[in-house]
Amino acid sequence: MSVLKHLFFLVSLLCSPSWLLAANPSINELNSCFALVDFVDSKLDEFAGNYAKEDVLAVHAGLSAYGGFLQNDMIKPKLLNMYGGNEAQAKLMQALFDRQKASFYKTLNGRYTEKKLFTEYAAGINDCRANVSIPPAIAKTLNTAINTMIKMARQRP
Repeated sequence: MSVLKHLFFLVSLLCSPSWLLAANPSINELNSCFALVDFVDSKLDEFAGNYAKEDVLAVHAGLSAYGGFLQNDMIKPKLLNMYGGNEAQAKLMQALFDRQKASFYKTLNGRYTEKKLFTEYAAGINDCRANVSIPPAIAKTLNTAINTMIKMARQRP
């Protein structure tokens, strides 16, 4: 009887709508993740000279692939769906998100004034990754990028 109760609990948990929502992040969450990825990718160029060239290239490759995936495969379709396929409305909302991203950049630039990578960047991007199902090729390059970022953050520039 106990096994049956556990099995019922497991099946109900897997079929629960809250589990489905966790796999479907909001447009705001996706845009926040995209902004973080884009910020770190652009920031890396400012202090690339402090790290090995192959490490910088590995991080750029992973972040660019993941950022492109977020923007093109997650955010844009979600915006179009929100506005019933109305591309003009979707573009207006994207413009709003772009303004928010500029504010986000300003805040992060004020907080992280040192010219180096921080483990917080890798942790934040890793948290974002947990919210979406990523194609295997992109997941592999992103995983390499995150691991490389952690290695680079532990180095003294």
